[in-house]
Amino acid sequence: MSATEKTAMKDVMAGLQELGAADLREVAAAAEKLAREKGDHERRQFIEETRRRAAALGVSVSDLFGESGPSGAKRGRKAKPERSRASPAVKYRGPSGEEWSGRGRPPRWVQAVEAEGRSRNDYAV
Repeated sequence: MSATEKTAMKDVMAGLQELGAADLREVAAAAEKLAREKGDHERRQFIEETRRRAAALGVSVSDLFGESGPSGAKRGRKAKPERSRASPAVKYRGPSGEEWSGRGRPPRWVQAVEAEGRSRNDYAV
């Protein structure tokens, strides 16, 4: 950041100190939008510059990233197939229809039932 940019940043920060909460939220939303737009623009510029430089050197995308392109997969390896898991069977159903498989930490409704002195087995499916 240059000296003039630092000075400008200090001026902006001083101006923000005078704004109310609602105005600050509006400024933050506008800043987020502007940051996304600038980020997208810079990303497109980087990609275009990289393509131009690669073309000037006679380098192709497959030379840089392998046959599959820049997907992140390593050359020569096949992706593992995704396994689909079935969700565990419901073992307990609460007074308002909540469901719990009996695995992991008991949900709040089970804790409340047990705090009242009842058993979770009263709600077994």
